[in-house]
Amino acid sequence: MNPNAISFYSDGLKIAGYLYTPSDWQPTDERRPAIVVLAGYSGNTQADCTHMMQQLCQQGWFVFGFDYQGFGQSEGKRQRHRALEQAQNCYDAISYLQGVEGVDPQRIGLYGTSFGGANGVWVCAHDERVKVLVTSVGVMNGQTWMQSIRRPWEWLAFKKEVETDALRRVRTGEPKMVFHGDIMLRDPDSAKQREMHKEQGHSFQSEERDLESAEATMRYRPDWVVDKISPRPVLFIYAEFDNLVPPQQQLHCYELCKEPKRLVKLPNSGHYDSYEFRNPETCQITYRETITWFQKYL
Repeated sequence: MNPNAISFYSDGLKIAGYLYTPSDWQPTDERRPAIVVLAGYSGNTQADCTHMMQQLCQQGWFVFGFDYQGFGQSEGKRQRHRALEQAQNCYDAISYLQGVEGVDPQRIGLYGTSFGGANGVWVCAHDERVKVLVTSVGVMNGQTWMQSIRRPWEWLAFKKEVETDALRRVRTGEPKMVFHGDIMLRDPDSAKQREMHKEQGHSFQSEERDLESAEATMRYRPDWVVDKISPRPVLFIYAEFDNLVPPQQQLHCYELCKEPKRLVKLPNSGHYDSYEFRNPETCQITYRETITWFQKYL
């Protein structure tokens, strides 16, 4: 099953999109629900969302993924990560999807994985066009996430570095480039996964990123707005032994979220076990719970 490569515009930039159309859909059919799938910190939908998009499309839904601006095949500045820009990309992706022939514009769902889960909560809270949300192994507060994956003295030093850079940057206009892994610390499992992606030919940004990316992430706190989503339903999926995005991120956000909601644990699993390319058996839980949630509410 291959998607149609399309493009749309967001912030004046040409964004690369991937549209999956149900194989049994005909122009004479009634309009169907559609789901936007949001990639993680890699920014590249094709790297970590392909299997999920295929699974959802096989259920008879239109499915739409895209590369965030500056990532993958999309236009935009490279070597930076701005969550609010990614949220705007998602708003515009929804607008595009609502105009696709066969899509019911009143039945749009969101699925976000990892940092895409953060974007999913943020967008759903601010855009009532989204009727159903599923977030898997998601970041829910940028600051507590970055703090939780560092030892106390490392966090204090890193926070000071970001603050010092902001004072310099606003006077010089010059970004400070750092190793990507110094912003999003990689546990051994994450480092292994990146090498696997390279072997499979997935393209990523340079290993450098501007330090302002860390500052922007630290100010991105979807858990502050998750209570605004109700009465629209939210499904939270977390991995029991996730060292990249600790489960406390999802558990805390779940507690703040209002009904209807559901919490699902992937037992004995790490972050990447939620993906088929890494752990097909565990991923079946993710598929089953996600599909059931959309079937029930979308």
